[in-house]
Amino acid sequence: GSSPSESGVNFGKLLMKNRAEQQHEISYWGRTFFVNVLLAGSVLLTAACGNDGTAPPPSQPVAFNHQKHIEIEMECTSCHPGATTQTQAGLVPIAACATCHRGIISDHPEIIKLMGYLENNEPLLWRRVNNIAPGALVQFKHKPHARAGVSCSTCHGDVGQMSVAYQAVNTADMSWCITCHQNNGASTDCLTCHY
Repeated sequence: GSSPSESGVNFGKLLMKNRAEQQHEISYWGRTFFVNVLLAGSVLLTAACGNDGTAPPPSQPVAFNHQKHIEIEMECTSCHPGATTQTQAGLVPIAACATCHRGIISDHPEIIKLMGYLENNEPLLWRRVNNIAPGALVQFKHKPHARAGVSCSTCHGDVGQMSVAYQAVNTADMSWCITCHQNNGASTDCLTCHY
């Protein structure tokens, strides 16, 4: 047989092996729980946003009609100058709107409201329509998409048919972005979009 000291060593090895296995099992179940919480959170976020995962359009301080502006052949970059050159598309100052609207439908209630902001030197606080949840840790940049020839409608839908802009693409669905990247030969490395 084995001596008592040898039995103690063997029992110690067995105990250490079991602890290592236990730690591995705890680590596995911890990771599984974390992944399941993330999946449940994305399902809840999608459910909270609506059937297709997109949020309803936010109310805006002035009822801007995209459709009317597209009908007169204005380019997206007329109002969103940073779309092709910067991280964010941005918006022009109210004075740019006033350039045209001082003489075009200047008696329309929404134009009167718009001019009131300008005359009172008040900021016009538009509410963002296309959002990526902060928890997604995504660094979306317009400029590289524009350089690659991605049209605005790819991500924003046919804004020319929208009297009220709404989020046409469910940005909570990362698979949509990945599929687009794969179809267009863009990188699908996590760090391309996530920080």
